[in-house]
Amino acid sequence: MCEKGRRCTAGLRLKPFPRIAFSATPPKTRQSVGWGERSEPQPVSGQNEWQGKTLSFLRNDKAKVFLLAAVVLPFVVAGCGREPIKIGFSGTLTGPFSDLGIHGRNGARMAVEAINEAGGILGRPLELLVADDLGTPEGAVQADRDLAAQGVVGIIGHMTSSQSMAALPVTEETGVPLISPTTSTPLLSRRKDLFFRVQPTTDTVARSLARWVVGKPTIRTVCALRDLRNEAYTGPWEADFAEEYVRLGQPVPCRLSYKHTEPATVQRLTQTIKAGKPDALLLLSSARDAAFWVRHFLAEGITAHFLSSSWAQTEAFLAEAGGLAHDVLFASPHLPTDSTDELRSFSWEYEKRFGITPSYVAIRAYDALQFLSMALKEAMGIKEKLPEALSRPRTMKSLYGSLTIDGFGDASGPCFIIGVREGKFVVLEFLPGMQP
Repeated sequence: MCEKGRRCTAGLRLKPFPRIAFSATPPKTRQSVGWGERSEPQPVSGQNEWQGKTLSFLRNDKAKVFLLAAVVLPFVVAGCGREPIKIGFSGTLTGPFSDLGIHGRNGARMAVEAINEAGGILGRPLELLVADDLGTPEGAVQADRDLAAQGVVGIIGHMTSSQSMAALPVTEETGVPLISPTTSTPLLSRRKDLFFRVQPTTDTVARSLARWVVGKPTIRTVCALRDLRNEAYTGPWEADFAEEYVRLGQPVPCRLSYKHTEPATVQRLTQTIKAGKPDALLLLSSARDAAFWVRHFLAEGITAHFLSSSWAQTEAFLAEAGGLAHDVLFASPHLPTDSTDELRSFSWEYEKRFGITPSYVAIRAYDALQFLSMALKEAMGIKEKLPEALSRPRTMKSLYGSLTIDGFGDASGPCFIIGVREGKFVVLEFLPGMQP
């Protein structure tokens, strides 16, 4: 039941989503493999004098040192000159969007460690160089220039569409490919350049959400509220949703925007929304901002349904929205971290390593680096051949399942309606036309 004076997601008649069975126990940690019981040495037969002398030789300490050196030295010599392949990571590590950059960096680090443990790229280890892009277009440009100057062959970044757009000239100038974990603006779609991504674009998600909302009897009018600081992401998201929703005969009476949540802006937006009395509010903002708006609007007596893009689908939103998080539904390509065995195993290792639950950004960053490593192997570790390898269409196994990347470097995959239950993100149903 909903609390008095508030609407909740129960009134939206959600279709049941197939439950994914999983064990309640955490994945088993790796166990070291023992050598078994030692058997007692057998006496040397007089008929095998050569074997006896050999065993006697092996019991000599100097002989052991000689043999050890003979075995190890060739590998040491062979390893000399195996320079690491430098990979850059450029993300927001400070400022209001720092949750994205920190999780992205952590996911990239885990991927580098996994690849190096498996032997690296043709025997060469990967080295991750990290730069803070400060959450600004100018910061993104400077961070990528610095990484390129340090000799990276590719950069994992950026976390927002606006920063990726700003960094593209640097990418073309330096010839260093940019592989974004989370940039999803359609403004970069179907372009033959050095930009690649592992997250589906927003246009299909936004239009699919519009079709989903039309089927809900409790929603007719929708107002959109977007953050202009990530205009390359929020602008197309709002435009595609509104265009499809109006095409289906439904009104979008207000399309609002902001850059900061100072009191004057908050008051102006609140008055406009109260006057419009929309049935639903579509929030196109970061996790912290989305939590702020939900808390504020409910405190002001605005009881509209809350919808959100996947930008806010992070642990930061759950922490700051608290119990009010249950009032929000997300249109998202990101499965919750306990949905599959692969995601549970990754989450277990991530929490053990960093002490926090991974967000979708960590998972996408891990996949982005795995994608880059596949292309590096195909390019034989040669920087000049990397762009061609990255441009080859492929379907790869990601932590979220099968991921298709076309010849333009654009990714596609299923999308969902995500809700919050008992403080966790859960899949409620597929978005129309977005099943795998």
